[in-house]
Amino acid sequence: MKAALILGTQLLARHPAFDDPDIDAFFFVESASRFERLPYHQHKIVLVLAAMRHAAARLESDGRAVHRVALSDGLSFAEGVERLVRETDADGLAWMSATDRGVDERLDRLCARLGLRTRVYPDDLFLTPADLVDGWFAEHPTPVMEDFYRWQRRRTDVLMDGEKPVGRRWNFDADNREPLPKGGLPIPALPAVERDPILERTIAEVADRFAGHPGDATQFWLPVTPEGARGWLDTFVAERLHDFGRYEDAMAHDEAFLFHSVVSPMLNIGLVSVQEVADAALAAVDDVPLASIEGFLRQVIGWREYMRGMYRAHPALERTNFLGQERRLEGWWYTNEDVPDDLPEPVRAVLARVHRWGYAHHIERLMVLGNWFLLQGYEPREVTRWFSALFVDAYEWVMVPNVMGMSQYADGGLVATKPYISGGAYLQRMGSWWSSGREAKESAFTDAYWRFLDEHEDQLTGNHRLARPLAQMRSRREAAE
Repeated sequence: MKAALILGTQLLARHPAFDDPDIDAFFFVESASRFERLPYHQHKIVLVLAAMRHAAARLESDGRAVHRVALSDGLSFAEGVERLVRETDADGLAWMSATDRGVDERLDRLCARLGLRTRVYPDDLFLTPADLVDGWFAEHPTPVMEDFYRWQRRRTDVLMDGEKPVGRRWNFDADNREPLPKGGLPIPALPAVERDPILERTIAEVADRFAGHPGDATQFWLPVTPEGARGWLDTFVAERLHDFGRYEDAMAHDEAFLFHSVVSPMLNIGLVSVQEVADAALAAVDDVPLASIEGFLRQVIGWREYMRGMYRAHPALERTNFLGQERRLEGWWYTNEDVPDDLPEPVRAVLARVHRWGYAHHIERLMVLGNWFLLQGYEPREVTRWFSALFVDAYEWVMVPNVMGMSQYADGGLVATKPYISGGAYLQRMGSWWSSGREAKESAFTDAYWRFLDEHEDQLTGNHRLARPLAQMRSRREAAE
């Protein structure tokens, strides 16, 4: 008997094992110890568990043999797999290649110890096959996201007119940097998620078993089935994609989601595929500004795939600390309790919404949270650990390059060509966090910005993108002497 192990981050409606005629049964292992490796947000635990349970239930309703290890069994992941193998007398195990490093190797070792034949399907969580993305990075030792993105557009024929990009521009990023208008504008609400018995039971179990973790499971808000994820995506395309591009970098004190899709939590565990997301956006090309469609697809088929490739090509990213940052994260980052009174308002507000939702959109992650962590000298692996624990869409393959590279500049410029830092002026322009521009310029963000440039002048000198701010910092320093 040959079984397929369905991992909790690979809950595709068309998992390759489902069409494999050699597969006799499907294994699902719920391991409490996996959810306790970090203080994961309760919403992330609910999402993965409920989605796994729905996937198992769908297979059972189709008459397929399903064997499970329940969370309440208290087994480790390896113990759970071994128990199912012995209970079913399985002589072979198949699984889809995992994106995170080390998972395939650990499964290989387990199967060797148990004497099992193995089969590993390609990783279908991405648009780009692993060998192609590995080949591109091998040919580009100093990779540039824009080069990868154009290669991806040509390879997939997405938004192409022959050999040229639709609209005669590859990138509409310059058009997509507007703050919300001062008078405001209507922002559609996210879809409401109907709770079925599986989801209700999972919420109750997580609230009880993981009560000490961040978040409140009873406030869970995301779809947990492929059908629900597709409906969520369709609602985004119909109601928010039109204004996504223009305001994708905007922020608002009282709006957590603005015009973002919030599809990454479902995309990163396979409830919706990259192809489905791209097709849904492209289907709206006659009704939505090209800048919005291009900006959205750049994130999905460009940046997301690029991060996976960067993670595969540069394993040393996990251990880098170019700037020598050493500050440890205080406990309140994980609890949102006893937060210091002098924490700047943008950080305070975004921290609160992360604890509420397990989510903040990309510009808040980069230019509020990541910016503050970097300016304050926090150790980059500590920061990566925090993002990995608190965000519902966080997995090692995406957090390591995004946080260590893009956000914390721990790689010295491999992922991003400069540190993404700013003072209060930028944050005020894009989010009106303070009561006035003057207050923003006099904020702790601005003080920390100039201090960071001063402290790291030697390491940053020579970066042409920082030539002007470094010159301004030196002028300020000379004027103060």
